[in-house]
Amino acid sequence: MRIGIVGAGNIAQAHVNALHLLPHAELVGVHDIAPDRATAAAARFGCSAFDRLDSLYDQIDGVIIASPNHTHAELATEAIARGKHVLCEKPMTVTVGQARELTDMAEASGLSCGIGFNYRYLDVVHEVRRIVDDGVLGRPLFVEVSFQRCSALTRRHFTWRDSELGLSTSGALGDLGVHLLDLLPFMFGSAVEARNCRTKLRTNVPEREGRPVRVDDYAFVGGHLANGVYFTMVASKSALPEDVGLSLRIVGEGSEFSYHSRDGEAYHLRSAVRWERRLLRQRRPLADPAGEVTGWGSTFHHQLREWSDVVQGRHPRTRLADFADGLRAQTVLARLLEQGQYALV
Repeated sequence: MRIGIVGAGNIAQAHVNALHLLPHAELVGVHDIAPDRATAAAARFGCSAFDRLDSLYDQIDGVIIASPNHTHAELATEAIARGKHVLCEKPMTVTVGQARELTDMAEASGLSCGIGFNYRYLDVVHEVRRIVDDGVLGRPLFVEVSFQRCSALTRRHFTWRDSELGLSTSGALGDLGVHLLDLLPFMFGSAVEARNCRTKLRTNVPEREGRPVRVDDYAFVGGHLANGVYFTMVASKSALPEDVGLSLRIVGEGSEFSYHSRDGEAYHLRSAVRWERRLLRQRRPLADPAGEVTGWGSTFHHQLREWSDVVQGRHPRTRLADFADGLRAQTVLARLLEQGQYALV
C-alpha cells in the first residue's frame, strides 16, 4: 500500500515511525502548506516532499491527514473524491455539519476512512474491554476518567491549537477530551447521553505571548451512558505535574478497577475487600516519547496496521474508528460545548 502524509508536525512523525514497521506499506511522500517544512520533514521521514497535493495523490493509495484541525474537512473531501483511502487525525472536523457530510461521502465511496482515535489501541483499553466483557467487574456502575497534560503552563509559543479563532476543537475538551468521548462508548458499548451531561470549562492561562487564549484549558463533564453507567470526565492542559497522564477508575457491582499511566504497565483490581496489583499484556513495538501515556507510541503502529489490513482486504475492521465514530464524537462534543458553563480564571 502506497501512503502519503499531509502535515509535518509531531503527530506526522509518530505515524511515520509506525509506518516503517509495516511490511505491506510504503511511505511515498509528505505535503505541507509550507514547502520548507515539507522538505525538512521528507529528509527526516526518508521520503519525497511534494509541493502540490494533487501530485502526491497521483502516486498513493491512501493518505494520512495530520494537519491542523480546521484543514481536515477540505483535505479529506478531496482525498475521497479522488478515490483515496483516508486516515484522518482527530477531531474529524471542526463542525458537526462538516463531519456529517464527510461521513455520508465516505460511506457512499466504499473506501476505508478511519479517524485517529489511537487511544483505542492502548493496552489498558484492551484490558478494560476484556474484563468488562468477561464480567470480572460485574455490572459497571460508575467510571471516573481523566486525561491531563501541563502544556498550557509550559508551552512557550502561541500555536495553532489555540489560535484557530477560538474554534472549539482547540481547547482541552476538543483536543484531549474528544479521545475520552470516543473511549467511553468503545469500552462500555453504549453512547454518551450528551443531553443529560453537565459541562464546566475553564481557562487557567488566559494569554500567551501577549495574545488572549480563547479556548478552555480545563474541562469537566459529568453524565451517563445510554446503558445507565454514570461517569465523570476531566480533560486538562493546565494540570499539576503529579496529575499529568491518563487515569481510569471503574466501580462495578462486584469489583473495582484502578489505573494511572504513571504506574506504567501496572493496574489494580479489587475483589471483595482486597486490592490486587496486575500487569497489562504488553503489545508495544515502539517506544514512548518522554511524557506520553504508557503505550502511546505503539498505538500508531496498531492503528496503521489495522487500517492497512482493512484497505488491502486482509482483515476486517475491529478497533479502527471510522467516520461514523468521528461524527458521533463530534456531535457529543458540540453538544457539551454548547451547554457548558464557562469561566475565565
